[in-house]
Amino acid sequence: MIPKADQQIEYLKTVGITPEQDIDVSQTALVLASLDRPGVSLQKYQHHLEILRLDIENEAHKAKTAKERATALINILWGRHEYRGDDQFYDDLQNANLMSVIDRRKGLPISLGILYLHGAHSQGWNAEGVNFPAHFLVRIFGENDQVILDPFHKGRILTAHDLRDLVSTISGGTNKLEQWHHSPLGKRAILVRLLNNIKIRCLNLNDFDLAMNALKRTIYIDPDKIIHKYELGMLQIHTRSLDEGRDNLLDCLDYLDDNCDFNDEGMKKQILHTLKELRAHDQPNVFELIRGDKDIDKGK
Repeated sequence: MIPKADQQIEYLKTVGITPEQDIDVSQTALVLASLDRPGVSLQKYQHHLEILRLDIENEAHKAKTAKERATALINILWGRHEYRGDDQFYDDLQNANLMSVIDRRKGLPISLGILYLHGAHSQGWNAEGVNFPAHFLVRIFGENDQVILDPFHKGRILTAHDLRDLVSTISGGTNKLEQWHHSPLGKRAILVRLLNNIKIRCLNLNDFDLAMNALKRTIYIDPDKIIHKYELGMLQIHTRSLDEGRDNLLDCLDYLDDNCDFNDEGMKKQILHTLKELRAHDQPNVFELIRGDKDIDKGK
């Protein structure tokens, strides 16, 4: 069955009000992917997720330690299905689309990480995303231990030394490993990070329509974070979708006024400045209206 766009959006809105522990990350990632591949059925991809579950179940042999469980995931996702990081065309948008990742067997750290998490959760294992800067990682728990693996590099299990090297490489040697680098990342935050990858790549390509689509989807699944609506409103103003942008920024102001705990004076100041500029721009400017038809005297 091929899902309709309005059904997909309703699903995302449902995710937005679903308790954190009940969110199905891999299914939601497929729905997000399908919005950019209209007319393509999800059945093939859902079937593949089920194959991964069965393969890992056969491989795991009642694995109890974190290393045993991680090894089972690696043997299936990398060894059998050959999932790998796309280090040649890293910024290709296909790498953030889970349907395309399954088709091509390569992707970004976070899209591959979603598959590793699916594999672990399908066995009832405790596993979570790791909020590592600029490179998504996965933590697998055993009955009495844990390991961190890198889904982009063949699922390699990382030591503390490896993590320090990775921080140094990403930061150009300016940062050291800190506690927050390996803090857990919740299910909703994983999906937001996936969409943020898409948004940033679209902005780098000046594809503002796709960037705004990514932000709208982020708002559906994470409606309580006002920053998403703020970014969307500012981008809409930038692209001359003035009415929509104004409405979103006004919603942000209402939120800031009603939620004293969320104190972001910088955001409020920027919104008020932008709205003031919009009011000034609403006054007709005769020179702006006629300048497109003006010829320049070349001294003929």
